[in-house]
Amino acid sequence: MKLIFIFLFSCSFVYGQSNEDLTVGYGDRYDSLSKLNFERVGRESYKKASSIDIIVDKTPAIEKENFVIPTGKGRLKFKKYDSSPGQADGFRGWEYKGYFPQLKMHILTSNHVAEGLGFSDLILLDSIDGRQHTIASIGDGAVEIPVPSPDGRFLVYHYNQVYAPNSCFIGVLEVQKGSSQRISLSEYRSFESWNWAVENIRWVDQHSIIVKAYTFKKGDNGKNKQFTYYIAQLNTKSTIK
Repeated sequence: MKLIFIFLFSCSFVYGQSNEDLTVGYGDRYDSLSKLNFERVGRESYKKASSIDIIVDKTPAIEKENFVIPTGKGRLKFKKYDSSPGQADGFRGWEYKGYFPQLKMHILTSNHVAEGLGFSDLILLDSIDGRQHTIASIGDGAVEIPVPSPDGRFLVYHYNQVYAPNSCFIGVLEVQKGSSQRISLSEYRSFESWNWAVENIRWVDQHSIIVKAYTFKKGDNGKNKQFTYYIAQLNTKSTIK
């Protein structure tokens, strides 16, 4: 219901947008697919993996209370995010997060408040056909910005549970050329743990990822992150929690 609610509000602030719902990342779809298989590795393996900055800044033009993004289907206007206090429940606007040159997609988050609680979703805006691809979250906030594989065939993203420390969800989306649209995204693999959270994810090659994970341990000076490292091939089944 949260995703449908946000989508309806978003349409009133974006002009020239298709009404087609391109949301991906639903839990029931991931549940029907194989899980990622993680194996523990050393810190050196993580350091050797790619850490290339794949996001560029394409700060959009501002027109009054909107920012404007040009696409192959026209200029799209987005209401800027308003975080000022004292507002009623409802849609609060959009935030711009950057641009994937490899995929030709802008990265946005949409934000709204319901019953005093904040919610957000991450959206990839296709700069060629103007379509919006929403990545569903398992929590209230948007998932972290996804990381494309070196060949652009996959996107990996994560979400750390806010109310459950040392827990995470990792999702992998497959990027394909659609028959009716330039790009289509679909669920490919996933993983969920209640034993550690994600600090960062890197691609080792086109078919494997490495995670810098952490757990909180109580120490003399409060909570300190203890790091471990895990690697996974995209085409094997899960054995680690």
